[in-house]
Amino acid sequence: MKTKVLWVEDSARLELRNLTGPIYISGEYDMNLAEDATSAVRYLRTKEYDAVILDMRLPPGMDDYWINVYRERGENMAEARLGMELANWLFSGKSDHSFPPPEWIKPYHVGVFTVENDSKLHASLEDMNIKVFEQKVAGLPDTILIDIINKIKAQNPKYSEKVRGSK
Repeated sequence: MKTKVLWVEDSARLELRNLTGPIYISGEYDMNLAEDATSAVRYLRTKEYDAVILDMRLPPGMDDYWINVYRERGENMAEARLGMELANWLFSGKSDHSFPPPEWIKPYHVGVFTVENDSKLHASLEDMNIKVFEQKVAGLPDTILIDIINKIKAQNPKYSEKVRGSK
């Protein structure tokens, strides 16, 4: 069975060829791409994923909630950090979103892949028990998404039990 992956990334179309090429070539993944917060919520509410990879800098999309958060934070993706707001909605209970997050998702399903790398971000992720983090820097291997997916799966009890059982 293929690993179901949601990559939430505003520049996914630009990075599609280099970073998702190895994923599609392997044939081991069923991947969806969400380029904004609205699309991410839609995917998360309609399908269960084995791995969700979040960027911190996202545009809002068409949902009024995300548009309002974006406007309140100055309409700048770096300042708005809608990826963090999305994680807050999922795990911290600090979001004012109009509906609850999906029950299936746990912090061990999520990894962060972003250009940002500061202590406040790490502390917030730690508070939500999100342990997988990769910073986008020049020179990353084309297989970085596969590496992130494998780190996410390694902390998931569903996969760690299979690994233990096969030894």
